Amino acid sequence: MTLDEFRKTMWAYRETAEREANVMREPNLAWHRLRELYRGFDALERNLADQVLCEWLLNDDENVRYDALVVIDEFGIKSALPALTEHAPRLERSKAPGAPYELQKVQSILSKLSN
Repeated sequence: MTLDEFRKTMWAYRETAEREANVMREPNLAWHRLRELYRGFDALERNLADQVLCEWLLNDDENVRYDALVVIDEFGIKSALPALTEHAPRLERSKAPGAPYELQKVQSILSKLSN
């Protein structure tokens, strides 16, 4: 599977989980499902997923970014360090109400992954 195909598959999986979460009124369902999906990946799939998650960190949708942060944090994805480092200054400049909290999460993950 190519990166582009994998990207589309992960996106479709996330969208389905998000729709289900909205119907069930379970806001954390999407990232729970993504964690389970990631847990089942083999090494090659994890490599592709890591690239997709790094892309999601730079998405305009804070829910997409949060889902990526949860998976990156839980699985200690060190290849996400450059994307996290790029994302932090964007959050510092952001006027979005959730930006300070997201920045705190990003800084916490950066600290864990840097050790």
